[in-house]
Amino acid sequence: MKKKVAICANGWNYDSLYDALEGIKEYAQKEDFDIFVFLSFASYSEQSALMQGELNIYELMDPEDYDGIIVFSTALNSVNTAVSLCQRAREKNIPVVSIGMELEGADSVCVSNDEGMRELVTHLIKVHNVKRAFFIGGTDDHVDSIARLRVTREVFEENGLSFTDEDYGYGRWSNRYTAEVTDRVIDSKRGLPDVFICANDIMAMACATQLADRGYLVPDDVMVTGFDNCREGKFFYPALSSVDQNYREIGYKACDLIFDRIRGREDIVREVVHSHFACGNSCRCKGDKDYDSMRIQYCRDSFRRDMNAKLLEQNERVIRQWLADMPNYNAIKQTLCEHFERNHQFEGEGFHICVNEDFFRDIMLSEKELWERGKKAGIEPLVSLVNGQIVNGLEVNPHKIVPGYTKVPGEQKVIFFLPMHHFEFNYGYVVVTGFPYIFSENMLYPYMEKLQQSIRLMRTNLRLKALSDRDQMTGLYNRFGYENKALPLYEFSLHNGSGVMVMFVDINYMKKINDQFGHLHGDNAIRTVVAAIKENIPDDSIAVRFGGDEFLLISPICDEKEAPYLKERILKYLDEKNKEKTVPYEISVSIGYVVTDPVNRPSATLEDYIIEADKQMYEIKKEMHMKNDRRKA
Repeated sequence: MKKKVAICANGWNYDSLYDALEGIKEYAQKEDFDIFVFLSFASYSEQSALMQGELNIYELMDPEDYDGIIVFSTALNSVNTAVSLCQRAREKNIPVVSIGMELEGADSVCVSNDEGMRELVTHLIKVHNVKRAFFIGGTDDHVDSIARLRVTREVFEENGLSFTDEDYGYGRWSNRYTAEVTDRVIDSKRGLPDVFICANDIMAMACATQLADRGYLVPDDVMVTGFDNCREGKFFYPALSSVDQNYREIGYKACDLIFDRIRGREDIVREVVHSHFACGNSCRCKGDKDYDSMRIQYCRDSFRRDMNAKLLEQNERVIRQWLADMPNYNAIKQTLCEHFERNHQFEGEGFHICVNEDFFRDIMLSEKELWERGKKAGIEPLVSLVNGQIVNGLEVNPHKIVPGYTKVPGEQKVIFFLPMHHFEFNYGYVVVTGFPYIFSENMLYPYMEKLQQSIRLMRTNLRLKALSDRDQMTGLYNRFGYENKALPLYEFSLHNGSGVMVMFVDINYMKKINDQFGHLHGDNAIRTVVAAIKENIPDDSIAVRFGGDEFLLISPICDEKEAPYLKERILKYLDEKNKEKTVPYEISVSIGYVVTDPVNRPSATLEDYIIEADKQMYEIKKEMHMKNDRRKA
């Protein structure tokens, strides 16, 4: 066995996930496996591209690396993604359990909405004499929304009360759309109902808040109920009357189904966990908990939460300020590592930022190109924090996605994976081990938003620096690049006492090509020569467009023996292009070069050597012109 179980979940369902993980952790102690949680924040209210970037985190998971997979199918906010995840697992013969939805070929643990919803609606009618309700569902195609609406309608009809198509709308599981639905109900000719029955607690709190903004108090003027029994709903005023789905039991049962299948069971099993009514204050009841004491404790902790939030914001601001002007990838990596080694009270002891290896190495690639390359490119740890210390050189690959991970017998880890992306194009992920502050305080979403902004800002600044150093037409360095790259390279060679090759390349008969065939052909000649240079220049060399048709090459690994071969390769490349006869003229260059001598000429400047290479090039060009003139005569 691999001793790993993968969980595919959504961070917006924090309370349900947290409760389910308690059940999963209980089972993990019995079977000694680690829990890998792939977490998105996909939302129906987001743009489709942003939503896809979140959902792509599940592509990081290879089913074959795990003993089993648990998919929170109804919570992913994408039925297609849930179906795809279960199908991927089945194709690899990996046990898979769907939570909340029955999917083909997968075991399932579903919550029966009926019991808890029936108890809640019956309570409203029998105890509070409700005659008219308005139901705010999530989306019209979501199984939970459909079930909760169905039960509401059934209970009303069973009690001889009317419930029509005018008595429900959809808030899309979000604050914004729920507020819009609430406004429409308030402004309708029918006026306020006795109660707003919401399909989850988030929408219930959004509804109650919008009612207050419009001058109506809950529960005095109108009652509001939710579903999920989330932590925020308990602290809310008034505490929400809701429905608890028993997710701890769901998590435990899901693990039991996985290990039953590992032990040899072949039939598909459908487990059902019953929900139950959780009475709060928002239906005018006292509630089944001491909510006042809970709020008092919440208020006592408010100063600590506020200070921690400000400190976290300060840490994030420091990152943005420090990294805005970093000159290169190595400086970025070093600064980030130093920061997190000093400041990791919120990230915990196991924290990794992993990026596509081309993300900083090839900054001219677009996010789309990075994503398309991603599966072939490697993964590079930008930051690896282990037990409070930065560790470098940890192994990471598509099958070992936690840098340096090994299973420790008898120890059960919970490891979270969060996506890093620009719209639908992903460039990396973050690993968080255990339940650090940013998880326990449900701050992962804002934390990831700011971290991604900072990292993309670093890359954007590097790209801007590169663009200012580059010639737009050829991609070679321009005069700014010469000063920022070539001069430091030469100074470094002087300091080390090592020579560098300085080569000057000039296109022959450039004016004739422009005058006779036009500037588009002149541009073609330039691009062809640039291609010859790029194809043959050694690594770690600097290529500069020094003038319109003049190019400067500086190579620290080209000596007196290698330089003639480089010249020969460039000339040969152009000869081969000319043989193709794709244009009505030949493209040729004159090349002069020298190798610097820091030992015998320590006071010589780079400009001195450029002048010498230019003179040599000029003599070669002059001789070639004389030969051609004699040939014509």
